[in-house]
Amino acid sequence: MSRIDVSRWIPVGLVGTPKGLRGALRLRPHNVAIASLRAGVAVRVSREGLGTRSFEVASFVRDGSGWTLNLATVVDRTGAEALVGAEVAVRRGDLPPLGEGEYYHCDVPGCVVYDAAGERVGEVLRVIAYPSVDALLVRTADGEVEVPVTEVHVASLDVAAGVVRLADGAAAE
Repeated sequence: MSRIDVSRWIPVGLVGTPKGLRGALRLRPHNVAIASLRAGVAVRVSREGLGTRSFEVASFVRDGSGWTLNLATVVDRTGAEALVGAEVAVRRGDLPPLGEGEYYHCDVPGCVVYDAAGERVGEVLRVIAYPSVDALLVRTADGEVEVPVTEVHVASLDVAAGVVRLADGAAAE
């Protein structure tokens, strides 16, 4: 059984400025692989002062160097302006399927980290995406440490089981 909650909401981008007069919005995605936003998908839009509102995506298209998002019930510039600065989230289950060995950063926190001998080292707090490598921020008994996600440091990362095994000789220090 998988520990991944497909019903939870995952932030995918921020609403930029309105585009035109018919409610279109510019979107600044958190990740360029934004394939989860497509017509018919439910999204939540939230911002302080706005609260959280639910919408259905009418369309999401690449537009020059950016992205344009149309929400089914946002039909004019005034409605679009009310959403500027809001965060857009989709359900985890609406994210595209992953290939073998791939994982979403949002699924890694909470994984238990074990050393090569099978001793519990700690728990993953979050994934840090550096330009050259991802690193796991792990809470240990001695504090927080970063573990690069490389073959030298991580023997296996099983997100569905919630287990990270460090490579032989690697330590979370």
